[in-house]
Amino acid sequence: MVGALVRTRVASNGTMVVQVRGHVSEAATVQLRRALLHALLRVRAGRLVVDLRHAGWVDPLGVGAVVAGCQVASDRSVSVVVHRPTHGVARRLEAAGLPEKALLRR
Repeated sequence: MVGALVRTRVASNGTMVVQVRGHVSEAATVQLRRALLHALLRVRAGRLVVDLRHAGWVDPLGVGAVVAGCQVASDRSVSVVVHRPTHGVARRLEAAGLPEKALLRR
């Protein structure tokens, strides 16, 4: 199975975008966690978008990394949107404690 590619960028409006492509396994979870922490602790973005529209399967550690990143963002008053996860990933994110308002399913 192909691993995921995690990229970060800052949009023109200052939003930090963490984009994930492919299947998120244990190795990709490390990249994802680093990208989220970088966005929240180093860049200090005012808004964070976790773009999962091109992500396939996300393992439980990856789901936990996204939820933990969203909790850190909330603690720092950063708005977070998890953009277009698959239906299965969205269900696992919600089951792990991600607020439904953070999910953008379109």
